[in-house]
Amino acid sequence: MDIASAVILAIVQGLTEFLPVSSSGHLVIARQLLHMDEALLTFDILVHLGTLISVVLVFWNDVKALIGAAVGIIVDILRGCGIKAAILKDDYRRLALFIIIASVPAAIMGMALKSIVYTLFSSTLAVGIFLLATGTVLWLGELFSRSRVRLPDLTLGKALCIGVAQGFAIAPGFSRSGATISAGLLMGLSKEDAARFSFLLSIPVILGAGILELRDISMLQLAAGSRIPVILGFITSIVSGYVAIHLVLAAVRQHKLTVFAIYTWILGISVIIWSIL
Repeated sequence: MDIASAVILAIVQGLTEFLPVSSSGHLVIARQLLHMDEALLTFDILVHLGTLISVVLVFWNDVKALIGAAVGIIVDILRGCGIKAAILKDDYRRLALFIIIASVPAAIMGMALKSIVYTLFSSTLAVGIFLLATGTVLWLGELFSRSRVRLPDLTLGKALCIGVAQGFAIAPGFSRSGATISAGLLMGLSKEDAARFSFLLSIPVILGAGILELRDISMLQLAAGSRIPVILGFITSIVSGYVAIHLVLAAVRQHKLTVFAIYTWILGISVIIWSIL
C-alpha cells in the first residue's frame, strides 16, 4: 500500500464512519477505484482505532462520565445495593445501561448474518441498493422527527429499537450513523440528542470490531515499506473522523439531514448503473 492510497482510504473511513453516508459502502467503492482487492488487516484495525479515538476526543466528558457510571453501578451492586436502585441513581448510569443494551442487537446480527454480509461486500450492486435505503431512512427520520424526549428520559424499549437499527448497518452501503440518528429521531429524541446517542453508541461497536480483528494478532506485522503509509493512515483517520463528527452535529442542528439523503440517493443510483454496465 502506498502513501496516497493509505491517506485516501483513511480520509474515506474517517469521514464516512460518522457522516450518515455509510463508511463500508464508500470503502468498497474506494478500493475498487484504487484497484485494491487485498485488505491489509493492520491498516483496517488502525484506521478503526483512529475513528474510535476521534469520537472519544469529541465526547470525552460523556465518555468519562459513562465509565464512572458503569464502575459506580458495579461497586454499588457489590456493596449490596439492588440492581435497579444502582442503575437509577443518575442519568449517566441509565445512559450507560442503554448503550450496552443497544449494542447487543448489532453483535447478534453481525454473528448470525456474517456469511451473507461477506458476500454482499463483493457486490457493488448491493452497495448501491443499500445506499438508496440509507437515503430513504434519513429522509424519513427528518420528515417524522418530533422532539419530545430528552436523552435522560429515553426508555429501554426505545434504546433497543435504535440498537436494532444499528444492527442493519452491517450491510455495506447502509449507514450506521444514519440508521441510529434516524431511529433516534423517530423515537422522539431531539436531533442533538439523537446524534449524541448515535456517536456514543458507536464506541462499543468500533471497539468490539477491533477486538474481533485482533484475534489474528499474528497478522499485525507491518511489512517493510508499509509502516509510513499505515501510520499516516492512522493519523488521518483521527483527524477526518473528528471533522466528520462536527460536520454531522452542525448538520443536525441546522435541519440538513436531507442533504445526506440526496447525496446517498445520487450515489446509490450511480453505483447501481456502474455495477450493471
